[in-house]
Amino acid sequence: MNETAWDAIVIGSGIGGLTAAGLLAGAAGQRVLVLEKHSEPGGLTHIFRRDGASWDVGLHYVGQVEPGAQARAFFDYLSGGALHWNKMTDQFERFVYPGFEFRVPSDPTRFEQRLIVRYPEEARAIRQYFRDVQAVQRWNILGFARSFVPRAVEPLLRMVQHLTNRRAVQTTKHYLDSNFRSPQLRALLASQWGDYGLPPARSAFAIHAQIVAHYLRGAWFPEGGSSRIARTFERGIEAQGGAIRVCQEVTSIVVRDGRAVGVRVTDRRGSEPQEVTHLAPIVISNVGAPMTFKQLLPLDGVTGSKTAALRALVDRLQGAMSVVTLYLRLSAPASTIGVKGENFWINTGIEHDAIEAHSASLLAGTPAHVYVSFPSAKSGEDRFHTAEVISFIDSQAFAAWRDQPQGNRGADYSNLKQRIGDGMLRLAETAIPGLTALVQYSEVATPLTMEHYTSHPGGHFYGLPATPERYKSYLLGPRTPIAGLFLSGSDAGCLGIVGALMGGVGAASQALGAKGYPLIQAALKKRRTLPPTAVLPQEKRRAVLVAKMQRSPTIWQLDYELERPIDGFAPGQFARLRVGDFEWRDYSIAGVDGSNVRFLISTRTGGHGSLYVIGARLGSKTEIELPLGHYTLSGNAHRKIFIATGTGLAPYLPMFSQLDTNQQLDGATLYFGCRTAAEDITVHLSPLPANRVLCVSREPAPPTGFNGRVSQAIADLVFDADQTDFYLCGSAAMVADCKEVLERRGARHIYLESF
Repeated sequence: MNETAWDAIVIGSGIGGLTAAGLLAGAAGQRVLVLEKHSEPGGLTHIFRRDGASWDVGLHYVGQVEPGAQARAFFDYLSGGALHWNKMTDQFERFVYPGFEFRVPSDPTRFEQRLIVRYPEEARAIRQYFRDVQAVQRWNILGFARSFVPRAVEPLLRMVQHLTNRRAVQTTKHYLDSNFRSPQLRALLASQWGDYGLPPARSAFAIHAQIVAHYLRGAWFPEGGSSRIARTFERGIEAQGGAIRVCQEVTSIVVRDGRAVGVRVTDRRGSEPQEVTHLAPIVISNVGAPMTFKQLLPLDGVTGSKTAALRALVDRLQGAMSVVTLYLRLSAPASTIGVKGENFWINTGIEHDAIEAHSASLLAGTPAHVYVSFPSAKSGEDRFHTAEVISFIDSQAFAAWRDQPQGNRGADYSNLKQRIGDGMLRLAETAIPGLTALVQYSEVATPLTMEHYTSHPGGHFYGLPATPERYKSYLLGPRTPIAGLFLSGSDAGCLGIVGALMGGVGAASQALGAKGYPLIQAALKKRRTLPPTAVLPQEKRRAVLVAKMQRSPTIWQLDYELERPIDGFAPGQFARLRVGDFEWRDYSIAGVDGSNVRFLISTRTGGHGSLYVIGARLGSKTEIELPLGHYTLSGNAHRKIFIATGTGLAPYLPMFSQLDTNQQLDGATLYFGCRTAAEDITVHLSPLPANRVLCVSREPAPPTGFNGRVSQAIADLVFDADQTDFYLCGSAAMVADCKEVLERRGARHIYLESF
């Protein structure tokens, strides 16, 4: 097993982990390795793309990042000033209920007065509410401070918190019921409970007050989307010789003589998984308390004994929820239906605590509440228009499919997602008329999706639930009972983006010892710029464009020469190509020859990648990260049918070469879809299966082809469900349509690749 040494190791590249890594690198000059299980860095700040459009999976808006704010200082420092923020519209929240609506302004005085005008009989209670929110927020700040101070000082702050926690540790429902007479007003004030993932009867008033205070002066969104966070932070980490390495599954934390000294990892970047051990005197876990203390550390011996109380606390903190998300691509800006980028909290009634009933109704296609966000409007994107519709649910509703492979959970699962998505869109339409008519493409993610990509048990993406018991316990924080091991992220700090960021600040502070936080504060005061990385980490390579050929009106072949050969490439994998200063795009590898790599890239979408390809000139330089992904040939004797449109053919070309070498290509079949014969790129490529069907949808097909879409061509295909493998790659709409057809026909082995 290979071993490598670092100054610090961070498990997980969410905002807390990146913050800790960036501060250790910038303030202390440490060489930090960040390990990420997913193929995309950023945790819940990462995005995903379909045909040029992108959606933000976890960050929907952020408060308290105005110039001069503490959180803004951290973002500016960690990004070298390269991360910019768009202010959302003044009335950034709309609470919608049957028969009434309330719009939240970006000013606490106006917010308070607007409530008093609407509920004059509750004026005194409303004024007290805003005072209580601020008082409890000060209590919360004491909790954050405990994470930064030396160990000897922490008990003093803990004592002060204990003496002032009466309001903080009661439930949100108890506070609202005790102070307001109007059920409607109580519901209105609790409208944002989705921002902390627990309804009023379960949540601590501490988290409710923190979220309300967080947004009293409005909200912001990262310019260019939330993926800019990881990409701008990355430069500071790499500048000190560190790296963010993806496709790395940490399997255990190495403990020697009672101290954490490293991690064991399964490296899944290449064709075969590799077991690696990385050593460092500092290990920071950003994957949550449950996984850290119940999976990555030994449960027995001295280590198990030291962490027993934390495991018991984790087991007691129950009730966390997950979400179903409906991702929408729109044909026009949301402004065409009167939306200015604000958030919508849409409810069918004023009862927030009937969670079991809501979960059942959501599964039936009649949700009781949804949250609607418009990421493209917030980020400043004017080429691709997107929306997200979210509803909370008990993750156990999807337990029956937990052991099924991602992307291939069968027709029943797909039908359930369709029913849920249709219901969520119907409810969104009641408050946003015209939304449905704009929808071009939709996709539904369930708690299983969240669990797959984040490793959070049950898809509980907020981490440990913010119940009163969590706030009564002083066990959680960046320090752990194991020397050398620290916790970052939301379980060490608080829920949400800024809460998780502060968890990372706490972890870095404690890892650097008694002078840690003063050292970090001194660093924040220095103006910092981060030039492009001089020496790239091993997973990235500098590349020179050596050939460029147009293969169709919108598809180009680009060949790059790398500074060193590719290691462990498996046919079907993809690479990440830098197409702008902080913009990277994923493209399937169409061919590899020593130090040369080939891509087929479409310019149809008109996005950053398209503009890069159009402007690329021979001899131009960029960076490429590769190989990545697990979309490879199954090692069985099944009949293999490949279905593609456009550049979806790219990952199949190395597969076809592999099949040809193994004398199995004659048994394969290719269905290739295009609108016109001019778009048929198969005439330029080889080897290809002899059995292939060209599907032309907008003009007559050749005599041996099919006139229509690929999904129509396979509708009557005869196959043995147990002995046939289907590979799908191409436009998101085609992949979704063909998957639906195949599932309806009983196909059991469907392999997907979609960007």
